[in-house]
Amino acid sequence: MKLEEITNKYESPIIGIIGATSPLPGYDSDDAYRMGYELREIVNDKGVLFTGGVSGVGLDVYRGIVDYCVEKDVEDRFFVLIPDNFEPPQEYFRLAEKTKNGVLRMERAGENMEERRSYVGAVADLLVLVNGSAGTIDETLKSLLLGKPVLSLQNSGGAAEVISRVKSREIEMSMDINLDLIKLFDSISGLINYLAEECSSKYQGVSRK
Repeated sequence: MKLEEITNKYESPIIGIIGATSPLPGYDSDDAYRMGYELREIVNDKGVLFTGGVSGVGLDVYRGIVDYCVEKDVEDRFFVLIPDNFEPPQEYFRLAEKTKNGVLRMERAGENMEERRSYVGAVADLLVLVNGSAGTIDETLKSLLLGKPVLSLQNSGGAAEVISRVKSREIEMSMDINLDLIKLFDSISGLINYLAEECSSKYQGVSRK
């Protein structure tokens, strides 16, 4: 599917949550769950969330989104961005059945996971980074090159820790990246409050906490 065909389906902000399929040390699944719950509240009036449709961080985030939806009796305002010939874990479909929309929305981009990573930053207005591995770092850097902000929960380990070191210039990058696009947070509440303020100022109608 072409990029415009995906982005034209959804109203901004389009918020992508990226992280590891097999999380690295420092990861707390409860944090990812809470992140999903809180993010769903932010887009309750306007906007949409997406993950890469894999296990690990993405699935934990979606559990939080779904629990919010069950409590409030609302749709999930969520989709998975996946490559052709790939199917998300069945748990995604089981969780989606609990929401008001009842089905999992799937958008396809790229022939494999490597190609799909190139679409993440292009689809998103901004990204939220939790933990992550090498593929997540690739997604993050490609998104930064496209000028997309990345909000990182820096104490979640993995790629989030690496990106914090990029931000502080402990790790030098050969590519031309605007480090101001990297926003580091020590807590979920700090990240969510910042995001709520940013979205409410840029996207009229977005919920504020």
